[in-house]
Formats: sequence, C-alpha cells, structure tokens
Amino acid sequence: MKRIKDCLFVLETVTYTKKRRRHKYDYQPFTTDVSFISFHNKIEEAEAGISKLLNEYDAWNFYCFYIYQVPFGFLSHPYNLDSYAVWLYDQTGNKIDERPYPSYQFGNYFNGRPKEKLRFHIGDAVEYRGELCIVISVPEEHYDRMLDDSDDCYCVLYLDQDFDSCEFYHSHPGCIEVMPPRFPISRKVQNQITCVKEWYAKCQREFEKEQEG
Repeated sequence: MKRIKDCLFVLETVTYTKKRRRHKYDYQPFTTDVSFISFHNKIEEAEAGISKLLNEYDAWNFYCFYIYQVPFGFLSHPYNLDSYAVWLYDQTGNKIDERPYPSYQFGNYFNGRPKEKLRFHIGDAVEYRGELCIVISVPEEHYDRMLDDSDDCYCVLYLDQDFDSCEFYHSHPGCIEVMPPRFPISRKVQNQITCVKEWYAKCQREFEKEQEG
C-alpha cells in the first residue's frame, strides 16, 4: 500500500435486503445499500471498525465492506468515492480484492491486472448490483499504455437476453464491484446460464464468419 500523508480511510458498509421471489426456483432477488460510513486515520483502524460492526450488529445482513484511501478535503459522493486506493472485504471481513492505484480523478495509472489478482474468469457466474451475470471478458494482464480505473473491469452478460438477436444486454463493472453468488443457484437458473452461454457463443461464431467473409 502506498503511504500518503494527509489522507483518511473511509469505511463503507454495504448490506443487502432480500426481495420476494416470483417463483421458488428463481435466483434470490435482493437490493444493496450503504448502511454505515465511518472515517479513520489509519487503515488498521478502519479494519478494526469492520470487526466491531460484525460483533455488534450480527443481525445485519452484511454484503461487503470497502475501505477508501482519500485525501483530506476531497470527499466526493459517498456512493462513488474517488480515492488513491480501495480495498474490498467480504461479508465476514476477509480482504478479497483491491484497487491499489488512484482513480480517474487523480490521473491514469492502470496498466493491467495480474492473473493472480483475478477473482473470476470467463464463464463464471457472478453477482453485480443485485443481479446474477456471466463473465465474458476480463482485464488484460498488461497494457502498453496507462489507462484508468474504468478499464480495470469485467464484462458481464445479464441472464435476461433477447435470444432472437445478437445484441448483448451487458455491463462493465469494476473488478472490485463484482461478487460471487451469495445464494444457491437452482437447476432452472443453471439451465438459463447455460442457454445464455450457448447463445453468446453462437453469436460470436456468426460474427467471426462475417468478419472472414
């Protein structure tokens, strides 16, 4: 971790709320909220804050925790903090990912994500903003030029697709925004995942044939 003077460590606690399912075999729908924000002088103090929350609020449905390293006097919207660095912790307080370089506000610093730092790979089912998705691309290990944090991302397909076209309903979440599935995946949902993968592969083959022609 880069040591920078005159900065704060902002602990952001994300919780989730289950929503009613239309069918018992659907993937559990849920929403997430930032339920608690605290400010600390050291990252160790912020990490201790995670432990304190887990011990004192065990009835909360914790989803994950973020710790942002931000300069004094530069606090943007709490749901979209620009920062020197950010660390992601799972619902039990274990550190699982990080963005160890500054965000776009402070310049272009991203030039690749090492393979050992990838939590997910092409074909994996993941959660992003309360929805189940499929990873179809990952950041490269090295780029020849400096990019910004928006390029440190996965590309994911949502399960709700129009199979009559090859227009993909997708998104580009940052690597620290993606989580493993929190809830069981039923056979019905697994079949849906398989259908989306097969449809996407078919569209890719058709696109490659067009390019060759």
